[in-house]
Amino acid sequence: MAGRGGDVPVGGSGPDRPGPAAAAEQAGLGGSSPRGSTDQGGLGGSSPRGNSVPAETLRSWDAAEARLFPLVMARPEVYERSLAMIDVLLGWLRSRCPDIPALLVQSARGGAIVASAAAELSGDQGEPRLDQGGLAAGVRGDLIAAAACAMRYRELVAENAARGRRDALAAAGTRGESWAVIEETGDQARAPYLPYQRVEAHVPSGRAVIISIEPDEMLNAVWRLDEATLDPATGGLAIGPEIGSYASAGELDEALARARQRLS
Repeated sequence: MAGRGGDVPVGGSGPDRPGPAAAAEQAGLGGSSPRGSTDQGGLGGSSPRGNSVPAETLRSWDAAEARLFPLVMARPEVYERSLAMIDVLLGWLRSRCPDIPALLVQSARGGAIVASAAAELSGDQGEPRLDQGGLAAGVRGDLIAAAACAMRYRELVAENAARGRRDALAAAGTRGESWAVIEETGDQARAPYLPYQRVEAHVPSGRAVIISIEPDEMLNAVWRLDEATLDPATGGLAIGPEIGSYASAGELDEALARARQRLS
């Protein structure tokens, strides 16, 4: 397989990134380029069995965020108030939704969770941190709820992906491997029309590389190689400097071999 070079065992699958509707259609593909990304990617991401989210729910979360964004220009005061309310509701969801099934239960209640959170988060003087005045000022409770659920979903996907990387790295260490594929999304045979990305790590050190395939302006495949660091304790992935972009799988293989040697 192009870009693998040598014997690099596969261990795990993974990441995350943008748009919930795209996530449903692309089975969790995580964007076309790792540049600037972290574990807090977008709404994509593969969920463990039993943790999947219906496509219509993902699309509704996407739509809510899309409807809130134009407010930044048209009604900036409402936009700022919306962001503040989303932040508070997100904290409330964190305390009640440790996994995706729990989040779906809350999401099904729609805008009613704003009132529930407001009641539970009332201060000593009876002032809710999620003020109902915000709703009266034009902030829609259902959009606030959907946007907060979308953000919590991104966090849960990132946590699941990190656990998968951590476990894959530990398993590779148990097998005594030097380099291993820790996470892979997409299908190289379908790139660049659909995104492809994988993480390979030097098991003893956690130093890693991210290989991705994306299209150029003519829809030709471009192979990209970035450095990264994998935290063995948490599975967190920190993106490092770009190593290079390549016009062919052969060029990538050569650069990948050099990168593995340098990082080992």
